[in-house]
Amino acid sequence: MTSSEFAYTGCDNLEAMTEAVNYNRFLIDCVEKHVTSPDLRILDFGAGRGTYADMLAERDIIPDCLEPDTELQKLLLSKGYKVVDCEAEPSESEMYSLIYSFNVFEHIKNDQEASEHLTSLLRPGGTMVIYVPALEMLFTSMDTKVGHYRRYRRTQLNRILRNAGLEIVESRYCDPIGFFATLAYKYAGSDDGTINTRALKLYDRVVFPLSKLLQSVTGKLFGKNVLVVATKA
Repeated sequence: MTSSEFAYTGCDNLEAMTEAVNYNRFLIDCVEKHVTSPDLRILDFGAGRGTYADMLAERDIIPDCLEPDTELQKLLLSKGYKVVDCEAEPSESEMYSLIYSFNVFEHIKNDQEASEHLTSLLRPGGTMVIYVPALEMLFTSMDTKVGHYRRYRRTQLNRILRNAGLEIVESRYCDPIGFFATLAYKYAGSDDGTINTRALKLYDRVVFPLSKLLQSVTGKLFGKNVLVVATKA
């Protein structure tokens, strides 16, 4: 896998998402529940500026980072993270017990190849946590702005990970109210894909906690995102 396989655009939108405190905390909680020991080897795939790595570090969980963008690699190194070579083949001792990737697969043209590469970095019995945008019907100018190739059905992501040699442990749609908010944005939002930071903060603080509660009911049906947890035999 090379850096040319990743599409990075619309960085202002990606930076705006750092304001989504409850949303980001939810994602970090999804990782932390699988951290079974303090010395677990963990990889942040598509680490970007280190947003999620930094949040985990605040909980004394320090992941390695795989990030193809050379400027972002320098930033991650300046923060003290180990940056993993995208194309390196790991030895058995360098394999990971937990790999997570948040809103990255949709930026990769060949997502099947990416999932197979990640599986090669995962030790037997290890866990992979993948979170991506859901449902092509929700594809908006925002997706175009940030360089998304696609949005995912739950069964589609399950199949990709199974084809990579993983066993699905958990698979569900997330943020059901966000589904309707994204539909509204699609038909009435900005044509240039810009995120309204004020509206984002309001949704995150007021609506997202309720939406998270509803996931237990709507998880198999619909949502703004897909969360899949898988293991390697």
